Amino acid sequence: EHGELGGHHCQDHSDEETPTSDELEQFAKQFKQRRIKLGFTQADVGLALGTLYGNVFSQTTICRFEALQLSFKNMCKLKPLLNKWLEEADSSTGSPTSIDKIAAQGRKRKKRTSIEVSVKGVLETHFLKCPKPAAQEISSLADSLQLEKEVVRVWFCNRRQKEKRMTPPGEQPQHDVYSHGVKTDTACHDL
Repeated sequence: EHGELGGHHCQDHSDEETPTSDELEQFAKQFKQRRIKLGFTQADVGLALGTLYGNVFSQTTICRFEALQLSFKNMCKLKPLLNKWLEEADSSTGSPTSIDKIAAQGRKRKKRTSIEVSVKGVLETHFLKCPKPAAQEISSLADSLQLEKEVVRVWFCNRRQKEKRMTPPGEQPQHDVYSHGVKTDTACHDL
């Protein structure tokens, strides 16, 4: 009755049979919408799966699932787990049950910060001059832009990662990336 009898399918056990790529795509879309509606981050889901099923997944894996960037086999493996997680999350909204505790165990993630275009422009200009600003510089930049220090710090981290991804291996980006503590001409001025 579990849909594993030779090649026979059990209609009511959709988890057990291999979904089609259309079904996976549909599920990934619904999953993302429900997750956002319930207020969980991709990292929360990855951690929750670990607590519920002993299998921690990274935020990247959940992100790739939602973007349909995993192999078909991995998508199929992950679908029933995410489906169970959704059921658990749905049934526990409104009452602080296991899923809320699990989310609380995760890093205390704040809501995603959206930065205005004008502010982004200032940060971008600063990044081109100085991809790795010192703490004091981040602090004064945050003050001048009326942002939290942490937001500015994370923006620079993310921007450096983006630069790495955009630079083909073996090719140098426009500025010196390996100014790790070494003072090069492009290193930022310490205040």
